[in-house]
Amino acid sequence: MASNDAFDDRYDLREFAPTTDDQGAPTPETEAWMRAVGLGFHEPHPDAEGAARMASHFLEDQETFLGVYLREPFPGSVDETWPAGTFTWFRKRLTWGEGAAIDTQAISAVTVRPTERRRGILRRMMTHALERGVAEGYAVASLTASEGTIYRRFGFGCAIRERAVTVRRERALPLLAPTTGTVSIVTPEWLAEGTGRAVFDRFDARTPGSMVRNAGTWPIVLGLRDGEGQPAKDVRAAVHRPDDSDEVDGYVTWRVKEGKGDTVLEIVDLVYATDAAYLSLWEFLLSIDLNDVVRYSRSRLDDPIVAALGDNRAYDVEHEEDHVWLRVLDVPAVLTSRPYAVDGSLTLAVSDAMGFASGTYRLDVVDGQGTVARLSDGDDGEADLRLDVADLGAVLIGSVSPVTLAAAGLVRAADPAAPALLRAMLTPARTPHGITYF
Repeated sequence: MASNDAFDDRYDLREFAPTTDDQGAPTPETEAWMRAVGLGFHEPHPDAEGAARMASHFLEDQETFLGVYLREPFPGSVDETWPAGTFTWFRKRLTWGEGAAIDTQAISAVTVRPTERRRGILRRMMTHALERGVAEGYAVASLTASEGTIYRRFGFGCAIRERAVTVRRERALPLLAPTTGTVSIVTPEWLAEGTGRAVFDRFDARTPGSMVRNAGTWPIVLGLRDGEGQPAKDVRAAVHRPDDSDEVDGYVTWRVKEGKGDTVLEIVDLVYATDAAYLSLWEFLLSIDLNDVVRYSRSRLDDPIVAALGDNRAYDVEHEEDHVWLRVLDVPAVLTSRPYAVDGSLTLAVSDAMGFASGTYRLDVVDGQGTVARLSDGDDGEADLRLDVADLGAVLIGSVSPVTLAAAGLVRAADPAAPALLRAMLTPARTPHGITYF
């Protein structure tokens, strides 16, 4: 990696807040940063209206931008105004369940220009951002990654995985148990008036691993706009109400795509405040005619629809991958912010190459509440468990088992009862499920 002196000779690192002009259009610095992000993710640049809408979302989310700029760009290159590296962070709440939550430093829009690879840009941006996160009082950072091999070296661990699944209609129904409540079709516009967000708030409050959504996410998941910001013309919506109630406790948005093979009903968003709503909305989707397969790309790993199907072989996993990654910055603050399922005491020796979380800590849980004492600054003291900060982030929500990581050689314990105790302590009341990208 290039030295700091070499980096500073070649680049200028700038931190700034996105801004707009009197007409709501992004200012030149913000516009150039947006164009660099679009280049990195192969996204078309929006028209003037779309750019203004995106900029307003950045302001609403109160994002902090980073840009790495070449000091001596070649004439005519985009490097004259565009950053060669981009990065942003903003506040995003993570739910532990049981009424507990923690604010995370959510990281997004990370790009490095291919012409500037292996010059230390990502490390400089990440180090700067995490140092700022500590200064701003964050105990944990979060991200969703476009690639699965980038972020472990910076202390991030994959805390939630998700699946893209399909269910073939002709073999799925009837479900093995009767559903309850009533499903009715609504317009996306009606859903966007407030009902959709109200249902999500209930889902978010009860679901470990759920995170609040970016401002720009809502028009897409509610079916008002497509992924490029244009009006969506093919999205439908439905809601679920319990028996003898007018209160909506679940909704789904979807589109149907025809191809040379199967006609596929694609779920855009499926949000449920109750298990009954989840099953009823699935039954409704599987009852829609003129399609062959229902596809859902946000399925949790223990999806109850598998057990509910009339023929569970109608369910197929197309793909599974990492979803939410967490990076601990303050071990005591994180471990005391969440509830615990089982009381007990463990000593954890945490290694952290970047230095934020290194130390040996004593976790004591009484009546489901944890207290943490820092025993030393290093990870060389007596400990029940030894693990890297990335693996501490992986097990935090309870979706990843310390026992599994011990079997993989990542969590080290002289007594196998220690990983099992930590697993029991961290097990949440409900299965973690994240349906938010950022």
